[in-house]
Order: sequence, then structure tokens, then C-alpha cells
Amino acid sequence: MKQYKDYEVDDFLSDDNFIRWVRAGSPSAGSVWQDFQATYPEKKADLEKARAFILQTLASGSLSDAEQSEEIDRILATAALRRGMSPSGTSLRFSWWQAAAAVVVLTGIALTVWRGRSTPPAYAYDQLVKTSSLPLKEVANVQSGPQLVLLPDGSRVTLSADSRISFARDLDKQANREVFLTGDAFFEVTRNPQQPFLVYADGLATRVVGTSFSVQTGNKKVSVVVRTGRVMVYPMQTADTPPLSDEKSILTPNQQATFMTDNLQITRSLAEAPQELEAHEAGRFQFDNTSIDDVFSRLENAYGVPIVYDKAIMKNCRLTVPMGDEPFFTKLDIICRAIGAGYKVDNTQVVITSTGCDE
Repeated sequence: MKQYKDYEVDDFLSDDNFIRWVRAGSPSAGSVWQDFQATYPEKKADLEKARAFILQTLASGSLSDAEQSEEIDRILATAALRRGMSPSGTSLRFSWWQAAAAVVVLTGIALTVWRGRSTPPAYAYDQLVKTSSLPLKEVANVQSGPQLVLLPDGSRVTLSADSRISFARDLDKQANREVFLTGDAFFEVTRNPQQPFLVYADGLATRVVGTSFSVQTGNKKVSVVVRTGRVMVYPMQTADTPPLSDEKSILTPNQQATFMTDNLQITRSLAEAPQELEAHEAGRFQFDNTSIDDVFSRLENAYGVPIVYDKAIMKNCRLTVPMGDEPFFTKLDIICRAIGAGYKVDNTQVVITSTGCDE
């Protein structure tokens, strides 16, 4: 029997223990396959391909042995012809798991070509819509500009061009308001704590109660930017046990999460262009010999972005400059130039560096 360190896709697919693990939902507790990934990280890609194939098979319904053999032969024969090979010159009657590995590879190539994504098939938009247990309504934006979509629960979605969204026709009557997205959209969700709102896009789940945020997909990543409220993001592969208490999965206004579909990693950062949380009163950013504590406090309150600085060193810094509707980072540039300071973005906060100001 081949050792684990030498496993390839077809070996996983022929391992009964592995198949049972995937069918059970890939539990992490006490799992030999979780340990396997930690011990042999270079084999994780093959493991995920095999896992995705099994999930897709479960989702679409198992084929009979004869149907499976026939479909695999057809795919392999087509691939051989495209390479300029004669199907008759190649042994096509593999065991089902060996041929399944070829199907995984071909499927992966097709998904990668499509809009440059590598989303596991089980979490691709078309597959999620196909396997939904509820009758869905799909809206496809074929216009050149954005399209407003009103959902049954009163939520509003601004759907970008060349994007699609699907949702239950009786969305407002479901325990969870689930929406499937491919492309880009901005959501303004009607608040209802009893009915969480979930957006599924390229393997990333975004869970909210009532808030506004944008979701962008493509190029092997998903980006979620929060405008108002709070959202939680997590890979769909952990949907059975989402990290409800993990603060790293929570986004607040002007924070952004980037999910890489190839390695399922999520990183948090500030939004590229932070927006004011609400319309500001006239003169909020008119500074006249204003202490730097007050200056930074106004910015934090207006944008919800933490600003870290050494209050003792900067206690004598004061600012006199009129500002209004400039972007957040333009305001920071003006302030720092005026007092001889600098700044950098560190994760979801801004850190100010300064040697202080003369009295």
C-alpha cells in the first residue's frame, strides 16, 4: 500500500477512510486527514482536488458504475484527441478513481479559465444554485451599468454589470436569508436579527443582520468592504462550525476582508477609500489652533478608523487648516505634513509617527 507521503489525487479517491471523512463533512477534531495536511503541506492541493470531486459527486447525485465509466471515457477520449493522440492508442479503462482524478484536473482547468478563478466546484455559483433545496429567482445584469435589485425582505442590491444573483422567491419567510452571488454587488440589508442574511460568493460566506457592504469576486479572490454595521466572513468549508466568537472574522465600517480562493486564507485591512459613516456637520474639519488629540478624535469618529499615536510626544502639536470633503487619506496627508509627522496603515488601524512639536 502506498504511504501517505506519496499520495496523489487518485490515491485519495481510492482510500475508503478518506471518502468517509469527506462524506462526514471533513471534521477537524481528531482527524487523521487534518494531521496529514499539517505533516505533508505539499500534498494539500491534491487532497483538496480529491475532496472537491467527492463533494461535487455527492451534490449532483451518484452515477452508476456504467454511467460513470462511460462519462469518464468520453472526457479522457476528448482530452486525448485535443492533444493529438489516438484514443485507441491509450488505455482508457482506468479504475473509476483513477479516471476521477482526470476529471478533477479537467474540471479545475475549466474553472481556472473561467474568469481566472479556482473556486472548488462544490462552492461555485452555478453548483450552489443547482443544488439549492429552494426554488430560486435569478437576476442577471446584462446592462453596461449597475442594476438595482429589490429583494423580497426589502433589502436592496446594486448589481454590477456582468454579475448574477440568486435568492429564494420567499426570502423574507426563510429562517436564513441566503443569497448567491457571482460578480460584484453592493448590499443594503434590511435589519432583522431573527433572520440572518448570508451572501455566498466563490467559497466565502458573509453573514450579517442589517448593514451595508460590497462584495467583489474574480481573479481568485473575494473582497468584502463594510460600509455600515458589522459583518462576519468565513470560508464556506467551515460553514458547519463558523467562527462566531473569533474577532478576526468580524468586520466593522471601512474594514475590508480579502479571501484567496486557492488557499482559503482571509486577511483584514482598511478599505482602500474609507467613507464617512454619516454626513458630517459643517465645519467638522475646520481646524483653528486645534489640539492634535481633538483632530484625530474627529477623524476617528467620522470614519470609524482607529488612529494610534504617542500622546505624550505629540502633546504640543496643534493644527490650523481648513478641510472639508477630501478623501480620508488626503486628510491624513495634509495633517501629517502640517505637523511634520508621518503615518502608515497597520492592519485595520493607522499609526502616526512623530518626534513631537515645539511649544
